[in-house]
Amino acid sequence: MTEHPYVSVINSFYDALAKGDLDVLRDLLTDDAVFHVPGRGPMAKDYTGKEEVLAYLTRLAKAASGGLRLEPEEYLAGNDRVAAVLSIHGERDGRTLNDHGLQLFRLVDGKISERSSYPYDPYSVDEFFA
Repeated sequence: MTEHPYVSVINSFYDALAKGDLDVLRDLLTDDAVFHVPGRGPMAKDYTGKEEVLAYLTRLAKAASGGLRLEPEEYLAGNDRVAAVLSIHGERDGRTLNDHGLQLFRLVDGKISERSSYPYDPYSVDEFFA
């Protein structure tokens, strides 16, 4: 069975995020992309538009000064959506984050149009970034 073409887009997203490659990330997003970040912490909100999403991703990487890794374990793909089951690890100011979650992407013309995050424990994510 061949890999769904949108899975390679999401793989590229995670690779670029890990490298901090904003140029690749910019190319992977639609101009009107929306990222939904749940919780009650300082990162929680809807980020709308390519530039706001890129600013969020930059802020996310900087906030986890000891490193942040989003490691996809499995993908579910169909039509215009890809779900990534992932583990999330981070270090920041002596705190650690070890969580699992799901990120659901919607793609339009091969680019990421929307992402919704569903961490297993959103409050531990809030605490980590507080």
